[in-house]
Amino acid sequence: MIPKIHLKENTYKVYKTGLPFYDAARLIGVAHLFFGTASAEIEDKGAYWEVKGIDVRRDEEQIEWVVERIRPTQREKGLFQRSGRFAWKELHEYFAEINKRGRKVELKAEYDAALQIGTRGYDPLKDYRILAPRSTGVREKKFFAPFQEVAAATLGRGFAASVISRTKRQREEIYILPIFSSHVVLSGFLDYERFYQHSAGGFVASVLAAISILLDLTSKKIPVTDFAYTKEVKGPQGLPISSESGYLGFERLCSLWWKAVEENDEERLRVLRQIKLFLENTARQDTDTQNQELARQLANFAVNLDVDSLCMIERLKSRILASQQNIYPALNLFKSPKDIKEVKEMMGLELPDVPQEVSQALAKALELDEKGWMNQFTRLENATDFSQLIGYVEHIISRGYYRELQKEGQPNIRNAMNRARELASILKELGESLADEKKFRAWKSIFLMDVLSRMRFGGGE
Repeated sequence: MIPKIHLKENTYKVYKTGLPFYDAARLIGVAHLFFGTASAEIEDKGAYWEVKGIDVRRDEEQIEWVVERIRPTQREKGLFQRSGRFAWKELHEYFAEINKRGRKVELKAEYDAALQIGTRGYDPLKDYRILAPRSTGVREKKFFAPFQEVAAATLGRGFAASVISRTKRQREEIYILPIFSSHVVLSGFLDYERFYQHSAGGFVASVLAAISILLDLTSKKIPVTDFAYTKEVKGPQGLPISSESGYLGFERLCSLWWKAVEENDEERLRVLRQIKLFLENTARQDTDTQNQELARQLANFAVNLDVDSLCMIERLKSRILASQQNIYPALNLFKSPKDIKEVKEMMGLELPDVPQEVSQALAKALELDEKGWMNQFTRLENATDFSQLIGYVEHIISRGYYRELQKEGQPNIRNAMNRARELASILKELGESLADEKKFRAWKSIFLMDVLSRMRFGGGE
């Protein structure tokens, strides 16, 4: 009979402070500190998180390597040392609640912007002067915590993604960490790309970072529900202008991603990869204004699934393609009818499908009008209701089909009009489901993007 093997387990507690980034850093720090690449089970117990797993022998060098990623000060390195040795005993006993004693060390703003004097205070309602700028001479208020807590937060900061946005007037520095669901198993080294920037602004850079991290974590199947952040805005001389921290509010994006992971929905993951790729390809400072604005609208759509952003994405993409300048990023964004269908599903408005026969005929008609297609396309964009849109579609298709018949040497206006009328009747069947103005605007943008995806442009694939 094979004897049972009983593996020793350890359980640790991380109490919440209400400072999102600081809490996330300590939680990830404790999980990695004691379990590393082994599995750490995390459960939200309300006032604290419980972190438990099989007892493993940790490698001090790996801890030091992660900490080095934040370019630590000597003080931060010293948090892990005790009388010339690694402080395993003190760290273990503190989080295992065997011995809660430990020297107090200063907790600075790097761990959460809410700890910063001047532009944001720890408790602004207690003393309004804390919100005053440094130039008023308000004495710096200091906060302290046991060194074990600060050590865990320091290690957790090593997993934060750095998000930077620069302009001539200011520089935004944001650090973000994923927030997991209430019960999760962290298995293996938590790793993802860590440096992001975008010329369209800090919000766009944050969306790029969030999507990238989610896609990097897809294979690990760790449910992420949002991101905690800490942010500081500095002026041209490096002086702080403002600071803030909290949650990015990307729950819808995280939910979309996680549902795709659970259902192995490769179509949706491909659309998220396209959004990431477009944002990456437009990140440079020399990106033209139209592509920058498209990046802003795309980032807002990815987070909020907003109809207005969807409409602007369609308008900006069509104008970039019509300009025939730097069209490659836009060409690779929602580049097939399958992608457009997935975008429609992401909206969650129960929109009817785009009739492929109509969309293909309209795309072909517009292609035949090489120089004037954008004027015709603009009329479609400006249609105020579904009946007006159908009238424009019928007119464009009839002209396009007549041109096609001319090329074949068989011009027949009656045949062209009949064909266009047949296709228009297909659209009319959708009228009842698009009576709502919001649904109509969303469907119209989806329809026009589908048409764009079927057209062929110079230099396109």
